Amino acid sequence: MNKYIIPAAVVVIIAIAVIFFSQNNTIEFESATSPSPTPITSNNIPTNQVGEDPSMDSPYKDRTYTEIGNYVSPGGPREVNVSITLQSGVITDAEFEGLATDPTSMRFQKEFAENYESMVVGKNIDEVELTKIAGSSLTPIGFTDALEKIKAQARS
Repeated sequence: MNKYIIPAAVVVIIAIAVIFFSQNNTIEFESATSPSPTPITSNNIPTNQVGEDPSMDSPYKDRTYTEIGNYVSPGGPREVNVSITLQSGVITDAEFEGLATDPTSMRFQKEFAENYESMVVGKNIDEVELTKIAGSSLTPIGFTDALEKIKAQARS
């Protein structure tokens, strides 16, 4: 009789494990298929209720702002030109121009310019935090510097 206890216990443990893991996968599957919030893009910026003043929702004035951002690379100080269009605190358009003249900084600024927009457009200006973009880790510092200047300008 003892020779049947160990195999029976193994079968019970395996059955419990199968039930446990199948329930967890079901839960994960259900949560993976549940509807997620629609991301904000320039095409679906939420509008306020009729009669509401959009300026009440944001401390920033709606318009396009342009600033120069600064950062320091191993080759010295660098600048970038950033233009942001705001609507109710949401960035609806962004333009970036790298102003570097040395080949290395120009390459990193170009890589940044080709990849930053999806991380900025459609986002609330207060939620934009750029670190490393397409291999460029210093250019985002210049972009962020310009963005902080734009935020200060847009509040006044």
